[in-house]
Amino acid sequence: QQLNYEAIAAQPVIVHPHDAIELWVVGCGGTGSFLVQLLCRIVQHFQTQGVSIKLILVDPDTVEPHNLTRQCFCPAELGLNKAMALAARYGITWGLPIEAIASPFERQMLNTSYRTLTVLLGCVDNAKARATFAKTLEYNTYYEAPRLWWIDSGNGDRYGQVLIGSNLSPLPDDYAPTELGWLQLPAPSAQAPELLVPRVEESQSSTLSCAQLTQLNQQGLLVNPQAAVIMAEVTAALLTAKLKRFAVYFDQTTGLMRSSYTTVEAVRASLPFP
Repeated sequence: QQLNYEAIAAQPVIVHPHDAIELWVVGCGGTGSFLVQLLCRIVQHFQTQGVSIKLILVDPDTVEPHNLTRQCFCPAELGLNKAMALAARYGITWGLPIEAIASPFERQMLNTSYRTLTVLLGCVDNAKARATFAKTLEYNTYYEAPRLWWIDSGNGDRYGQVLIGSNLSPLPDDYAPTELGWLQLPAPSAQAPELLVPRVEESQSSTLSCAQLTQLNQQGLLVNPQAAVIMAEVTAALLTAKLKRFAVYFDQTTGLMRSSYTTVEAVRASLPFP
């Protein structure tokens, strides 16, 4: 097997010293609905280690019949709010106190306590929501490890990407590791500025639901679960100081998956406007 020397040379991400962890899943539809169960396992693991960790789900939408194919819901949950349905299901199954918010995400919802590490898991594939996520990163400061990380997922019919970052700066020289590892990584919107540009269907089909937009884009049946697994894996790696990737791309048609690792060259090359 060929060695990946970039992966070997990568340095880990250093998270902010914290007394508590909050995992926010924003968007409980396609990817988010599959992600919640995986995060419950992460939450349970940390709880057994005595770590204070909390899972919060945010989504204003209700479960509709056309959600049952590509989202992780069952017929008994039709008509329920998505966040509340998932919180009830997995709260009972895992015995976890999962919080559900049945309204659109606003950055004022976040706990900005200095000793709280927050991971924002964006599973809403539209520019307006991502602009709000980017705005939340303004809580971070450049001179210390960030208190807030944004992990973003987006996909097409049979392909997708997961991007991880904390800093809005588009300047390559703003990113360099310390002796121990990386304090800052480019935000998803810095790596891919097009994430903040509304797509045609967003502007022309604003009255359509996420599920209807999914059908419009002919999304594959299993692309959301794969994105969810990647999001959960990088979340666990971030929380255990083992994260050495800041972008993951996959294509189900070819079966290929590619990662960008935390080397100086790769991080700086990820910024489109040097």
